Amino acid sequence: MLAGDVFDRDRAAIVRGLLDHQLLADAVCDGVSRSRVLDGLATAVLELAEQSPVVIAIDDTQYLDGFSQDWLIYLIRRAGLARILIVLGWRDDDVQMSPSNSRLLCAELCQQAYLRRLLLAPLSASGVGELMNKRLLASVSTELAAEAHRLTGGNLVLLQALLEDSWAAARGDGPPAELHTGPEFERAVQLVLSRCDPVTLRVAGAISVIGEPSRFAFLDRLVDAASDRVAVAMQVLTRTGLVEAGRLRHPIMAGAVLNVFSAADRSELSRRAADLLKACGADSLTIAEHFVASGRLDDPSAVLTLVEGAQQALEEGHSRRATELLRLAYQVDTEGRRRVEVLALLLRAGWRDDLRASVGHLSELTEAMLGGRLKGRHATMPIIMLLLQGRVADACAVLSRLAADVPPGSRPSWEFEMVRMWLADIYPGIFRRVAGESRTSGTPIMPPGAIGYRLLEHFQSSHHQGATAECLVQADEAFWQQPLTEINLLPVVLALHTMVYAERLEEAEQRCRELVQTCHDLQAPTWRALFCAIAAEIALRRGSLGVAVSRASAALELIPVADWGVLAAEPLTTLLTAQTLQGKHDEAARTLALRVPDVMFETPFGLSYLLARGRHYVERGLAQVALDDLQTVGDLLDQWGMAETETLPWRTEMAAAHLQLGNHEMAARYAREQLRRIGTDGHMRVRGRTLRLLAATRELHLRPPMLREAVDVLHRSGDKFELACALTALHDAYTQLGEAGQARSVARKANGIRQACFAEKPAPQVGTPDMLEQTEADMHALSDAERRVAKVAAKGLTNREIAGKLYLTTSTVEQHLTRIYRKLGVSSRVQLLSRLGPQPPPTPRRRGRLRLADPWGHAAPQ
Repeated sequence: MLAGDVFDRDRAAIVRGLLDHQLLADAVCDGVSRSRVLDGLATAVLELAEQSPVVIAIDDTQYLDGFSQDWLIYLIRRAGLARILIVLGWRDDDVQMSPSNSRLLCAELCQQAYLRRLLLAPLSASGVGELMNKRLLASVSTELAAEAHRLTGGNLVLLQALLEDSWAAARGDGPPAELHTGPEFERAVQLVLSRCDPVTLRVAGAISVIGEPSRFAFLDRLVDAASDRVAVAMQVLTRTGLVEAGRLRHPIMAGAVLNVFSAADRSELSRRAADLLKACGADSLTIAEHFVASGRLDDPSAVLTLVEGAQQALEEGHSRRATELLRLAYQVDTEGRRRVEVLALLLRAGWRDDLRASVGHLSELTEAMLGGRLKGRHATMPIIMLLLQGRVADACAVLSRLAADVPPGSRPSWEFEMVRMWLADIYPGIFRRVAGESRTSGTPIMPPGAIGYRLLEHFQSSHHQGATAECLVQADEAFWQQPLTEINLLPVVLALHTMVYAERLEEAEQRCRELVQTCHDLQAPTWRALFCAIAAEIALRRGSLGVAVSRASAALELIPVADWGVLAAEPLTTLLTAQTLQGKHDEAARTLALRVPDVMFETPFGLSYLLARGRHYVERGLAQVALDDLQTVGDLLDQWGMAETETLPWRTEMAAAHLQLGNHEMAARYAREQLRRIGTDGHMRVRGRTLRLLAATRELHLRPPMLREAVDVLHRSGDKFELACALTALHDAYTQLGEAGQARSVARKANGIRQACFAEKPAPQVGTPDMLEQTEADMHALSDAERRVAKVAAKGLTNREIAGKLYLTTSTVEQHLTRIYRKLGVSSRVQLLSRLGPQPPPTPRRRGRLRLADPWGHAAPQ
């Protein structure tokens, strides 16, 4: 005002003199100077009001100093009918009011006839919507406005910052369709906090640190303030829009609040929170989190606190957080007192998401187990990993040592018995003797959660004697009721195989869906790969060759072949068989060239691999070479005492090999023996294929009846590929017999089924369980980032539009699409849309451990 033309030169000089620092300082204690300043400044404003209306606006009036308040009172009393409007912004919830004579100002204002009080509350949801419509120059949906109100509480400062961040995220491509929080929103939070008093600020910091409203009972002790004072601070934070229902409205607010504090203050808050939570009996993980945030890693209890927190994180499925805490504990434990325990827990945690890193300290853990420094439940995972990595001698030595440590007459732990039983099934040739030596007296102690042991018993009996209905019902119950953990993972895998061997493929598929989704939720890609491999085998048994290849490839992409250990046979067997049956012999040869551990062939998984390799050689016309592999399977099963098991139909493959060599008599002998062993109940896939091969050894006129029986059996088995092969053989027989009508009828059926097996996208058939398999496998073969790009691309968006929607560069989108096209075998956006089809909305998930969302098709790629 003094620099402009509001006052003339003389009046400006007078006002400037009244605002002299020395005169104002004298006016504080000198009545004459005080009167001179009050009167002079009031006169200047009144004279200005005679020329034009004057508006005096003061924000945060509650912080006004005493002298300024005296001047306002003086001006109001002299104003009379002067054209003066005074607008005061006043927070009546501020607990640190300005000078005590503010009461005089309040009293003076209340006496004025023209006083108007306006309560400025936060914007309502509809008010937020109106403001957004004006700012964005577009109509905003009710849902978007409600979300903005939820994030800001109607605080205008926060709302404006939210809209700025959302505009920036939209990158100029029109009004934002989604809300985004960013740097402007964080700065707005800090601006709101800057207007809070120190106690309210400390309460905001405490809320950011402890998070859960249930722990607010000791907020007063955490901020060192009276409980009623804390209650007032909570009301202030709620009215400003930062807090709702006792918690900050958005995670970015917590970071912004803590950034207001110095590093030392943040550390002290976390230290006090850790001590208070521990005194109140809070959970170990929460205490460990605050312990880490406080930086108190030199505390004597640091290692124990971190280990206990990591154990809870593992139990709750937070393996990555557990790994972080354990690595920190490993660094802090300079004396090495809990080193072995920490390494064992790191192995458990790494088993979920990083198989290679998890075995880095396996040698040290083996030494600890042999030395008696690691035993009990902590020894379970190291033994399992030794066997998966093929270190059989070390596992044998450890088992013997652990068995020797069990006192005579005492009962072993259920974990020990479970591992012993599991190893006897995985390495039957090696562990028959060891299992007998390590068996201790008494019944193992089995807590209610030890379902893994019972699952193993079910698997063992079904694996050797056939899957009984009672066994499978009990296994089903275990699937539904038990959480997926490191200990019962492999028993669950074996129980799934039980269902597959019993040809309950639809149920096994459903279990795999749920377990894959659970692994996705637990962030456990290693476990997810195991279930992908089983799902691939299920697809193969249904004759869905493309689906089997996609799922097996996805499993091998999640875990490289070198990291699978002896379990590499699981996905490789399925992949090799599916590629062979597709006629893609070059790809099958590349699969065969992948290096596998020699010890794998000491396991049933390795025998399955030998069967697949033998079948590949037969299809390539190398039947004589195949005989060596197939006979090896039979010999090993006999050596292992598993000759009666029919899960590995090596005689059927021997029949196929001899049939190709022209030795029909030997082929018929193997086929008949295979049929005799499996009987007429169950094993429909094997029975149908064996019947087809046996028919080929007979005279032409004797073939149709047996082939019709094979077709009937295979139709009931659900294996489309083998059914197509049987129908083709029946067509050939009718053709050679001159029965053209019968041949044409069979040919139509065979061609339809064969197209479903080999088409890029099989035609869905009403009433079959495979309607979504192709799309499921397609999406599951992609990485998470690729699935997101594929889902958006399937809607017809351009690369630039995809980049804007997913906040990627156009180059990154192009790279993703290149990999997607290669994996799905398509070359254009049109083919991609045809392959994936329209993407339906996610299926609502059921509450509980196992979720029914489709992990291969529609729910996973978000």
